Amino acid sequence: MTNQGMTVARLLQFKEAVEIPFPFTLRLNKAPDEFVIAEELSRFLPHKRLACKATYQGRAVFIKIFFGKGYKQRAKREFDGAQLMSKAGAPTPEIIDFVINESANFSLVIFQFIDQAETLGHKLASLNSVEEREAVFRTALTFICKMHDQSCYQQDVHLDNFLDDGNKLYLIDGDQVNAEQKGRCLSEKWASRNLAMFLTQLPQWEKASINKLLDSYIKLRDTTLSPNFRQGVLRQLSIYRDWREDKYINKKVFRRCTAFEIIKNWKQFCVFSRALDKQDVEQFIANPDSFINEGQVLKSGRSATVAKVDIAGKLYIVKRYNKKSTLHQFARSVMESRAAVSWRNGHLLDFNGIETAKPLLLLENRFGKLRGRSYFVTEYLEGIHAYEYFHSAVCRADAMTMAEKIHCLIQHLHACGYAHGDLKAHNIWITNNSPVLIDLDGMRKVSKAKLGLVNKDWSRLQKDLGTSDIAEALFK
Repeated sequence: MTNQGMTVARLLQFKEAVEIPFPFTLRLNKAPDEFVIAEELSRFLPHKRLACKATYQGRAVFIKIFFGKGYKQRAKREFDGAQLMSKAGAPTPEIIDFVINESANFSLVIFQFIDQAETLGHKLASLNSVEEREAVFRTALTFICKMHDQSCYQQDVHLDNFLDDGNKLYLIDGDQVNAEQKGRCLSEKWASRNLAMFLTQLPQWEKASINKLLDSYIKLRDTTLSPNFRQGVLRQLSIYRDWREDKYINKKVFRRCTAFEIIKNWKQFCVFSRALDKQDVEQFIANPDSFINEGQVLKSGRSATVAKVDIAGKLYIVKRYNKKSTLHQFARSVMESRAAVSWRNGHLLDFNGIETAKPLLLLENRFGKLRGRSYFVTEYLEGIHAYEYFHSAVCRADAMTMAEKIHCLIQHLHACGYAHGDLKAHNIWITNNSPVLIDLDGMRKVSKAKLGLVNKDWSRLQKDLGTSDIAEALFK
């Protein structure tokens, strides 16, 4: 049943998307037939904006409701940005209506709804071959070039801003569009920065693909670029990679957002993936040790305990970080917990496209700001350690293939500027015929002054597998 009478006053009260009672009706003005029925949430920014699928005048539409401080300016920016994209020749969903309701303190942009569409980001995730992945980026590049030729650009341009319905590609999010007033086309300064931002979505180790896409961009542009343009893009690419990574880690993984939920009080701090059921999480954090005791303990050491546990009928891996002594407990209480380090590092790997067990939950027992025992929960992956794998009855051809996969995995880790810190064979998990990295609390950023950490990774792995038959493929 439609919830009649949604108002901006009510929207301003909501702190989380789950609180919003869909479907609801929002009246656009005093006329009785002027309203939208909001049906399916796309995104919610508390006190700012709500985007969702809706019905307007009997047709399916996509709406963005702007409210809170500066709502008129933000809505106008969305409207103007969509106009700029369309003028530049980058198709964007048609604007059906634009409403500013000053008496009710909201603005509304109503767009054509693109049915059966997927983002290029979603499409990319299903592709494995380098050629197919390059083709996706090249498709988006055609739009970027059109905008640059018309002296405009989308600030945080990424593949999820491109919608493909199978017949046509659309560019969305007009509020991110800027225009440069000088000249017929975008200056090389802003073009190189914008292109570099786009290319940060490619892993650092795919340098050949980056260069091919740069070639494509230069050919597609309706202007001659200076000989220094390519080098300028590559310089900016390094800067933006660090910025994007820092933005994701510091603004996302320890805060309540679209992907994560927070439970915080005087005694506990918990952040967890919204893929988990909140009631199941609350049951777990009420007594995590009971889940460990009832589960299968895989490792029991002085510093940590690892167990396979059942939470609401699903299997997970829980790592509990223990306190070695009273002095150790006091010292650790004012430091970042090792579980928090593992949580951050797990998301860093995931962000950079490096395989690891998916991080799902971080829990810290606290006394105010002092930290106590901490827990880190990941998905459970059926498999075995690399040490066991290479000492099992696996055929030589399969063993060599796996060694090459592990070599690539470690190379990718190091290419992203990280060292594992404890890269023994037992910290490489083989699942579904692929290696993933586990036990991440020792992972560190590698600066030029600390390149020795990379060598230590290889040296540690050599202690376990350096004399095995696959050493040549693994340590080539």
